[in-house]
Amino acid sequence: MTFADLVLLNGNIITMNPKTLLAQAIAIKGDRVFYVGNNQEVKQYINKKTRVIYLDGKTVLPGFIDTHVHVVDYGRMLTWLDLQGASSIRDVQIRLAERIKFVPKGRWVLGRALDSDSFLENRLPTCQELDTVSPDNPVVIYCQTGQACVVNSKTLKVSKISQQNNVGIERDVTGEPTGILRDQATELVWGVIPEPTHQELENAIELALEKIVQAGITSIHWIVLSEVEIAIIQKLVETGFLHVRIYLIVPTNLLDLALQKLKPFENDHFKLGGSIIFVDGYLASRTAALFEPYSDTLTDHGKLFCQQNEGVALANKIQNNGLQLIIHAVGDKAVQEALNIIQHTNINHMVPRPRIEQAAVLNQQLLDRIKTLDISVSVQPCVVASEFSVWSVTKHLGEKRVCLLFPVRELLNLGVLVSAGSDCPMEQLNPLHGIEASIRRDGTQKVSVFEALQMYTVFAARATSEFVNKGSIEQGKLADLVVLSNDPTATVVEKVKDISVCFSVFGGFVYCPKS
Repeated sequence: MTFADLVLLNGNIITMNPKTLLAQAIAIKGDRVFYVGNNQEVKQYINKKTRVIYLDGKTVLPGFIDTHVHVVDYGRMLTWLDLQGASSIRDVQIRLAERIKFVPKGRWVLGRALDSDSFLENRLPTCQELDTVSPDNPVVIYCQTGQACVVNSKTLKVSKISQQNNVGIERDVTGEPTGILRDQATELVWGVIPEPTHQELENAIELALEKIVQAGITSIHWIVLSEVEIAIIQKLVETGFLHVRIYLIVPTNLLDLALQKLKPFENDHFKLGGSIIFVDGYLASRTAALFEPYSDTLTDHGKLFCQQNEGVALANKIQNNGLQLIIHAVGDKAVQEALNIIQHTNINHMVPRPRIEQAAVLNQQLLDRIKTLDISVSVQPCVVASEFSVWSVTKHLGEKRVCLLFPVRELLNLGVLVSAGSDCPMEQLNPLHGIEASIRRDGTQKVSVFEALQMYTVFAARATSEFVNKGSIEQGKLADLVVLSNDPTATVVEKVKDISVCFSVFGGFVYCPKS
């Protein structure tokens, strides 16, 4: 008789396996599930050494899979001063003053989650108000939504903003900067913030990975942005400090380095999975490439960053090295270019199918081609919501194009494989926020709760050809699970994001959220 190391008993288990969708109990041996069934039968696998957790009806799902995370940026953000919940400018000053006590004179202080809508003053603080508690340390605090930040006088001086004429620099009646920067003006500050040390980045990444598994996410697609990440990832893999399963996606300029440094270290926790080609930019910055101009400019079509011949050469290199071909394409012109690249690439059928990241602005012809070419699509539901609520995408694109903006419903109806991620830290990490955004979407592109769950579990696993090991709760699969306080399929739509993660199970080990 095989006895379990861990048994979860009396739960509402949604397996995501259509053959046996619901269960009450799970038995785990090592890092694998070896029984899924009812409370009575599971007892035969329990002995004195078995850890038993009574769930009292809590909901169990396969561990969430986030298909788009920027781990380094998320980790760095976690080390910043968190101003979430601040209710006034005075509250901001108090929190900032407390942080300054532990920061050497002259060292930069970065903050996040500033939300003036919740302030008594109903406005952002000025540089003078930040100066009262931080006259000697440059301060930059980023807003909760939108591309905006506030800075103190020390930062204005270091970044020479007073000498700039950029749009987005808010000024008082005398013409002096107030310290409030918006849109492209925020880049004036970002460009002068010192880069973190190697050790600071390593600590930030470790913190990020801990937070990720505590959020119920047991697998991530890590989008690499810089060379320094490669060395840190190599160390983490070698030392075994991985609380989540990593499917690494590298840009093409780092492909050779990643193959050399990381490919030999692949294991159950880590895989160099894909390489990404950037064909265009983003809608918010009007760098997404469109056939027709942006509706509010009439002349700007965005820009293609990669032409077909160059793209095909890169795509063949990716496929020849046994990696998944991933193409970032947002605008309809860029999506067409991505499809042309894929169509002219020598597809390696031993690796996961090619994938388009975002695929935002589509039309029926592009939808049909995506289906015909058997391409998967990765979306970030909270990004979709922000396009409407923050970036005024209807104004940028017009009503007609918005009808098929991120057309998840149309893609699913065609049988296209759609997976979901967060784009953290640009958006909330919590998958339940993305699930709610998917099911609350206005118009015809909303999906059901179950379909949204599939995008974060079974569909995400299929997108990387890993369904044999993850994506559903079945005998023989990895014991990667999330336990939730409530059942998303039986929760009022507006309350889905408020469901809490009770704990995660990663490879048979239990991880509880920390405050």
